[in-house]
Amino acid sequence: MPTAPTSRPLSPVVRFAMVVPLTLGAAYAALLLTLASSHTELLFAWTMSPVSATLIGAGYAGSCAMLWLCAARAREWTHARVTVLSSSLFMLLMLAAILLDRGTLHLKGGEIVAVLAAFGWFGVHLVAPLVGAVGLGVQWFLTKGAEPDRPEPMPWWVALPTFCSGAFLGVLGVLLFAAPGWAARHWPWTVSRLDVRVLAGFVLAFGVAMLMTVRERELRRVRHGMAALIVTGVLGLVGLVRYGSEVHWSSLGAWGVVAVLLLFVGMGLAGLGLAVVLPQSIPSASPPATAVAQVTPAPSSGAGNPA
Repeated sequence: MPTAPTSRPLSPVVRFAMVVPLTLGAAYAALLLTLASSHTELLFAWTMSPVSATLIGAGYAGSCAMLWLCAARAREWTHARVTVLSSSLFMLLMLAAILLDRGTLHLKGGEIVAVLAAFGWFGVHLVAPLVGAVGLGVQWFLTKGAEPDRPEPMPWWVALPTFCSGAFLGVLGVLLFAAPGWAARHWPWTVSRLDVRVLAGFVLAFGVAMLMTVRERELRRVRHGMAALIVTGVLGLVGLVRYGSEVHWSSLGAWGVVAVLLLFVGMGLAGLGLAVVLPQSIPSASPPATAVAQVTPAPSSGAGNPA
């Protein structure tokens, strides 16, 4: 009798060639941009406002939390794919942003640490998509034909806000990434086109992760991403308070940034809470068709039978 497919484990190639290096890279960026927000011209790959630095650092801190939880806790591919795929998307967006605005990087001169950081940043983002393609290819080969039954759809009052939030963030991220010059002219603090595109990359990646959450149908599979939303939102709000004097609070854009960060925190907290409260509803596999029993006539004594 054929058995229902079961989830395959997370490939060691994905875990150790993608998730672990991305975790370390995100931790480095988060610490540097959070602790040295005012010294990016000396220590980082490009110069940016302290407000931009602390917000981008918050995004990397959230990504680090998500990737670390994935590396430490995820054993099956189904519990890691949203984290891995959204992180892969962000790496592609970062590569595109760097190639489009590479003139912003400290590639042509500056402090020695900043120049080394710029070349390192550029090199890492050139190599990472290639490694990711290999890792995802291996995972796809191992997982092919082994997709387990998906849970029942989430209640509409969970799925609808998640879908709408993901769609809003996705559209916002695409618009900011495609038109960074216009956004930079109206931004509530001084930013470069590269700053806008990196922030847009985080927004777009988080939006796509929310849309994938609806497809996964199971909040327990995406708790890593919920933690990332909370960490990013909280640290981003703290950064705005920390450098509030550099923000034009009379601008509508400033309150738009606050609203997006509050959305991150709210969706993350709600997701983690509902993951505990909602039952894990897995549709039971359809019972195999049973063979029709052959009825064997009982031995007859001959009474009532025609001769």
